[in-house]
Parts: sequence; C-alpha cells; structure tokens
Amino acid sequence: MNKESKRETPSVVGFGEKARSLGTDAAGSLSINPKNTIFGVKRLLGKKFSNPDVQRDIKQLPYKVKEAPDGGILIEVSYLGEQHFFTPEQILAGIIKDMKDIAEVDGSPVTDCVLAVPAYFVESERYAMLNAARIAGVNCLRLLNDTTAIALAYGIYKTDLPETDPVNVAFVDVGHNAFQVSIVGFKKGQLRVHSHAWDRNLGGRDLDNVLFEYFAQEFQEKYKLDVRTNARASFRLRMACEKLKKVLSSIPEAPLNVECLMNDIDFRGSMTREKFEELAAPILERAKEPLKQALEDAKIGLEDIASVEVTGGSSRVPAIISILKDFFHKDPSRTLNATEVISRGCALNCAMLSPVFKVRDFEVVDIFPFGVAFDWEKDGEPTSTVLFERNCAIPSAKMLTFHRKGKFTLRARYTDDSPVPEGFDRTIGTYEVGPPAKAPEDGSKAKIKVKVGLNLHGILGVESVQQIEEEEYEETVTKKAESAKADKKDEPMPDATTASQEGASAENGTADEAAAEHSAAPAAESADGATPMETETKGAAEVVKKKRTRKHSVPYKAQGVAGLSDKTVQEYIEEEGNIELQKKRQDETNERKNAVEAYVYMLRNQLSDALSQYVTEQEQSSISSKLTDTEDWLYDEGEDETKAVYVNKLKELEALGEPVLARAREAGARPGAAAALMQTANRLIQIASANDAKHSHIPRDDKEKVVAEATGALEWLEEKQKLQNSLRHTDDPVLLASDIAKREGTLVRFADPILNKPAPPPPKAEKKEAEAPKEPEQMDTDAAADAPPAGEGAQTGTGTGAPETAPEVSEPMAE
Repeated sequence: MNKESKRETPSVVGFGEKARSLGTDAAGSLSINPKNTIFGVKRLLGKKFSNPDVQRDIKQLPYKVKEAPDGGILIEVSYLGEQHFFTPEQILAGIIKDMKDIAEVDGSPVTDCVLAVPAYFVESERYAMLNAARIAGVNCLRLLNDTTAIALAYGIYKTDLPETDPVNVAFVDVGHNAFQVSIVGFKKGQLRVHSHAWDRNLGGRDLDNVLFEYFAQEFQEKYKLDVRTNARASFRLRMACEKLKKVLSSIPEAPLNVECLMNDIDFRGSMTREKFEELAAPILERAKEPLKQALEDAKIGLEDIASVEVTGGSSRVPAIISILKDFFHKDPSRTLNATEVISRGCALNCAMLSPVFKVRDFEVVDIFPFGVAFDWEKDGEPTSTVLFERNCAIPSAKMLTFHRKGKFTLRARYTDDSPVPEGFDRTIGTYEVGPPAKAPEDGSKAKIKVKVGLNLHGILGVESVQQIEEEEYEETVTKKAESAKADKKDEPMPDATTASQEGASAENGTADEAAAEHSAAPAAESADGATPMETETKGAAEVVKKKRTRKHSVPYKAQGVAGLSDKTVQEYIEEEGNIELQKKRQDETNERKNAVEAYVYMLRNQLSDALSQYVTEQEQSSISSKLTDTEDWLYDEGEDETKAVYVNKLKELEALGEPVLARAREAGARPGAAAALMQTANRLIQIASANDAKHSHIPRDDKEKVVAEATGALEWLEEKQKLQNSLRHTDDPVLLASDIAKREGTLVRFADPILNKPAPPPPKAEKKEAEAPKEPEQMDTDAAADAPPAGEGAQTGTGTGAPETAPEVSEPMAE
C-alpha cells in the first residue's frame, strides 16, 4: 500500500517550480499542470522519434516531445523555473524509484527486482527498461513478460496439476495500451509458454479515444470550438470519457458532464452502451486476430483449451468479454485480480531468483516470440543462418564455428517471419570479431567458436569468442613384453589392468584445457620400481603421438547494439541523485513552513482557551498581533522562502509564546511532582523511624540522618509552595516541577544506600568432631562407621534437612 492506503499507484511523474513529484503526489497535477506532468512513458520507451506509433501518440499527449540528436526521444518540461529535457529512461527511473520507496516503507531495503514488460517488447525497448532500473538504483534480475507473470501467479498455487499431459490455459490481458494473449501449458511443478500474440495499439486508451472523438465533434458542432486545439481542455475531456467508459461497463446509459470545458462553456452529453459498442466496433474487431495467432503458434485447437483467464483494467468492457466468449466457446474466468496479478507474478519470480526466500519448486519456461538470424561473409559470399527459431525457449545458447585468418563481422537481425512492428530496425547489432589470438604455425585458418545466447531478459548477446588450437605431442607409454604376455595369457588380472591403462590413455587424449596445459607425463614405472626399458621380461616403453586442445580468448566488439553507454547511464544516475537531493531539501523546507503554520493555529486557539488565565492582556494583544502578521506573511511573500527563513520565523513566535506555554505546563505538572515528593519523603521517614527487625542492623545515627533529610525536603517544599501561591497565574513560577523532581531524586540517592545496607551474616556454629578412631586396616572398608549418628547429622544436609541457620541445634553441637 502507498501512503494513501491504496494498492495502485499512478505511473506519473510531475515537475514543478520547486521539486519533482512522483506517483500519488504527481497525479494531482494532471489536470492543473498537464504540460509538466508525464504519463504513458512506456509508449515512448526504446523508440525513435520517427516511429509511426510515436508520431500518433504525441498528438494526444499534453506535454512536449522532441527529437534527440541521435534520433531518440526527449521530453521537454519546466523544472525549477528552467527548461529541462529528459529521456523516457529517466522518467521511468523516477517511477521505479517511487515503487522502490513504497516497498521500503516497512524498513527492508530493496536491491533486487523483477520488472514486467509486454511480450512484444523488442531489443531496444528491453534495454531501455534495464537502463531505467540502473538509473533508479535497483538490480533487475529478470524482465518477465506480462502474461508469463500472470501465468506464474495463477499456476504456482495449483495443487491439482497433472503429472504428464499439460493443462492448457489461455491468458488474455487487456490493458490501457495493448491487447496480449498467451497460451500456457501447466504440469506439476512447471509452466511452459506455448505462444505469445498481441496488438500493440488495442487497449482501453483506444476505446477512450473513440468517445473523445465523438464528443469533441459534438462540442465543435454545438459551439464552433475545437477542443483538440486546447491541451488542457483535451485532457479534461479524455478523463471524462475514461470515466464514462467505466460507468458504461455496469449500466446501459450514462451522462457526461464537464464544467468550463473551454471558454467557460459547460459541456453535457450522454452515451449508451449500444452506441459505444457500435462506434468501437472496428477497434474491437481487431481483438480476434491475436486470438487466432496465439492458437496457430501454439499448434493446438480450441478443444485443447481448458479455461480462459481474463486480466487487465479494460477487460471489464462487456464487448470484449463477448468477443472472447464467442471465440473460445466458453465463458472467460475472472479468478485473478485484474490489476494486481502481474505485480504478484513478478514478486513471486523475484523470490524464486533470490537466495533469501524459500519458494515452492516451480519451473517457468518462457519463449522468445521473435526469430534471430546471423549474417556474415564466407569467401566473399554472403552467408546467413537462423540461429534462434521463433518461439524458442529462453534462456538459450548456440555455438557458431568459423575458420578465419583475420577479422570478420557478424550481423544479428530479426528473421523475416518475426512480428517486428513498423518503425523498428530489424538489425539487432553487429559484432566485429578478431583477429585470432594466435596465428597457426602452418599458415592455415584459425578455428574460432562464437557463443551466442538469449538470456532471461529476452536479450541477445555474444557471450564469448574463443580460438580453438589443436596440437600434437608425444607421450611415452608402457606395454607388456610379448614373452610376458605369452606366459600369463590365461591370467585375467593383467588383462584387466591393461584395459584400465588403455582407458586412461584414451581419457588423456580428450583432456580439457586445464589438463592440456601440463606437459606429457613421464613413462610409468613398473611394479618393482624399474623403468620399462630396464628388462624385456617386465615391459617396454613406446612413444605415442596424441592431440590436445588449447583455447584462447579472441577480442570482439559490439556495434549498433541498443541501450545506453555506461558513461551516459552514470551521468543520468548523477542527475537522478541531484533531483532526489532537491526534493529532500524541498521536503525539509515544507516541513518547517508547516511547523510555522501549525504553531500559529495552535497558539491562537489556546490563547482564548487553555492559556487565558496565564497570559496578561498586554501579552495577549502582542502575541495575537504577531500571529496575524505571520499568517498574512505565510500566504503572501512568505509563500516561497528558504528553510532558514521559516526556522527563524518559528523562533520569533516561540520567543513570545513559550513563556505563556511554560506557565501553563508548570501549573499542570507542579501538583503531581509535589505529591510525589511528599509521598517519597513520608515513606522514608516512616521506614527510618520504625524499629522493625529488617532495619535493626542500621545504626540509629544513620536513621536520624535520613529523617532529617526527608523532613528538610518537606519543609523546603512547603516554603516554596507558599511563595508560589502568593503569585498570580500570569507571573513566572518560582517553583518548577523539574526542581521538585530533582529534590526528590537527591533525597532518594541519599536515603537508599543507608536503608538498603545489607545485614551482617550470622556467626557460624562450630561442629564437634565425634568420629571414633578406626583401625588402619578398616579405613577402606568400614565406610558406614564414618557417618555420624542420626541426631548428629542435622548440618550435613543428609539427615533431617534442617537449614544451616536453624534456631534449634542438637545436643552434641551445643556442647
């Protein structure tokens, strides 16, 4: 929950004249400061300014979007009274920072996270998300596809999943921006994604736009004014249309009212659900295509779908539910929380990837919805191969082997059948490899292996490049002599030993890099310590040629790969730190300003109530005048001041108000402190005057000192109280509660060591030795003779059990 006790936080970033605001704080400025309030940044993330989707989106955004020097996107805002430009990654970093702060409310620091992204995000969009996480100061363990997160939250709690044949479930996520479909198979302890399909531009936002265009046209026909030309009016109308869409999901007809929409004109309209569905029919019809594509890619039929789960805020639109029901021939299920399930899936996956938490064993096998091919030149001819097929499982890795003498270039691109939208570069990146670490001695081409992988984020990368060098070397091995074999051909043990040696030799022939670095082993000695060449009857030495493999790292350089450079990311991290520092300063300033305002209201209310008897007319007049002046200053020239100014202003008010407040506090605390001192003094006098056995060991002089000290404290209190009672309530007190408490503490510290002095221990009685003499030869055997009689063992602890200080003793001890 956020600070408003809500479980949903707006993904909004606001920039003001004093500081940046995030989440719930920024949402309030959407209607009053739309040009500096950023939302919908996911639509801009990882895209070029020339992207057709970007060009369509910026027409609906109230804030300004510019083209960056590198062709990217910059968002223009007014911040701290100046013009600033931020990238979508920086804006998203602020949103992630806000989520991190909410998660840390309970005191647990957040360092790792799993972030959800749409399944259709390409390389550049995924890199942008990771860069935003770095700028926000969190480590992203995985970029998890939205529908995969939904499937994880759905399946991990299922206890009735089959062992073999999977249960196929279709997940349909209808969000604000996009429509996503995934078909997932569930088995016990595992989920496997079969397919992903989507429409990037089919969501609640597009349904809102249908209503917006309808009412904008109606407003223009009535009043000859185009709402689209006014950013603030357009935003307010869009917000009203979004609210109307939600209302139409539950009732068949609803009104639309916007006060002072434009030129002080109040706009009113109405819409029926039937009319809305008719207007939105062309958009809703597009929902069927992703459903068909998901089934086709999963290679299953409708009869194989066990259930359909619907999530997303826009899934509440009845028309969408009708389309799903007609397509799957079954009612969609709503067993999952439509807006929270993706976050829950991410949290579960983050716990699974973390060593701190223990989570039920559940394997998540996701797929990569695009295909990846690599291009290069071989003998001057272009060559291409598909390295990763569409819908292959991730993470995944492949190895490419090349024979080259010098440098060569690899180009990674999306395959032709990959559903990459218009406006994105189909080239993922180029990799310049080489030259080889070591040229072969015979002048041949070097053998180079390139390892390419798709990681958990769904991002392609070259993981390593190595040169494989094979070389021959000679090794001396031992063979049994022919005569020895002939003499012992019927004995099984030597044959088994030979087989073992041959197996060891074969194993050495395929030794890995670590073993290959060592020199050839010396000739083995025979059992009696002689070398194989010493005797022909024992064995003979033979030189054998073998091969071993050496691996050398080969340099490579990535070019044209998406994402920000480390230097740029570090600059953005520093800028984010400065923004956070400015916000912290502003928060402290606001706290001091609020403290001044609160003190004004508190003191004014109490002057005429609780403080009325402790303030003179002159003081009341002076303080009231000062409070009024301060209040007027706060809402005028004191509206925007520094922290130090507010601190000094509060000190000025406290200099006037604290003496009056102190009189009231003392008047309330003094009776209790006096009663406590009187009770303590009387208790000590009673203890010191009593002749009880507990304190009989304390000398009388010491007791009299305690009585004198307690009596003196009571006399001091009585004298001070008389003086205090002679004063008026408006006079400063002469008897403070703190002075009374201090006098009580002094009295206790004086009396406690005396009255708590421990009594001296009683004298120990001497024990008479009454054992009879024994004969030398009986000392070891007559143990019973050493024990005293029953009446004489009272102090040993083994007889009657009487304590050592018992008042009665036996007759022998008395002697």
